[in-house]
Amino acid sequence: MNRLKSWGVFILILTISVTALAQYEGRILGTITDQSGGAIKDARVTITNVDTGVPRNLSTNEAGDYVAPNLPPGMYRITVEVTGFKKIERTGVRLEVGKDVRIDLSLTPGAIAETIQVTGETPLIETTNDAQGGSFANKAINDMPLNGRDYQNLVVLRPGVQRSAGGGFLSISSNGNRPEDNNFIFDGIDNNDPYYGAQVINTEGVQGTPGSILPIDAIQEFNVMENPGADYGWKPGAIVNVGIKSGTNDVHGTSYYFGRNSALDARNFFNAPPDPKKALHLHQFGGSLGAPIIKNKTFIFGAYEGVRALVPTQRPWRAQPLFRLETLPSASLMPSQVCRHAAPPVPFHAG
Repeated sequence: MNRLKSWGVFILILTISVTALAQYEGRILGTITDQSGGAIKDARVTITNVDTGVPRNLSTNEAGDYVAPNLPPGMYRITVEVTGFKKIERTGVRLEVGKDVRIDLSLTPGAIAETIQVTGETPLIETTNDAQGGSFANKAINDMPLNGRDYQNLVVLRPGVQRSAGGGFLSISSNGNRPEDNNFIFDGIDNNDPYYGAQVINTEGVQGTPGSILPIDAIQEFNVMENPGADYGWKPGAIVNVGIKSGTNDVHGTSYYFGRNSALDARNFFNAPPDPKKALHLHQFGGSLGAPIIKNKTFIFGAYEGVRALVPTQRPWRAQPLFRLETLPSASLMPSQVCRHAAPPVPFHAG
């Protein structure tokens, strides 16, 4: 019985892992037709990741349809070949995290040795589902002002998503749902704290920047979906789907440093004269590097971010107890004399 339970737990974990992975990866699908609109069966479709050179080979069915599931996000090139028609190549196909892209192609009669180049942008209107949401690519993440380099501060740019002022623990909510109703996915892995409902990697602190920092230079893109479909399940809030960069056939990397010093800052409002100006030093630095181990097959990528900070505390309030316990010299004291042992009013000091 115990062995049966163990196998049941293993199958459940495996199922959850496969489901989460499918929600991170995307699909490219479409229909291949001739110029009259007739479906072309057994057309050879090759979908190639431009950065890694890894191909996916498919054949169309009787309806001329093809589907390439479980593709990592990135740029792709689609090539279609079939006897009696010119070869067609579609470039510039961008696949986002957990999304579907539909690419329909029409073939022209002619020699297969001839190639027709097709270029075009992915349509701005989502035609494969009715989910409300959008993606943030790495360039957009790096180009926009981002205090603390916390990508979570960007989710509020999506309609219906808001974050409490100052950030911090359980501060993101979507369309009136509770903050713990959000579902975080990290590179296809479930990233939810089972107790608090917040994320594990890049978890929030009580206030301000996260407790465990995910470098934004390591993020390829992330997607926010405000009304997720039933395939995500179990949480009604926003789906925050983060995709991490990978190595490619080219060596690529970044390095950065951000600093802040009180010598260049104005005096804090709560650090008023005559108190001396308190020191504040913030150093945020890091880098990333990706490269091929075996071209078109195996790749490596890594990133590091460090934070060194000196953040002063303001002068605490000097509060006194409401009452003091004292030994009375005599039990015959009158109530009016006892009252003289009450503590003076509590002073309030801000700053």
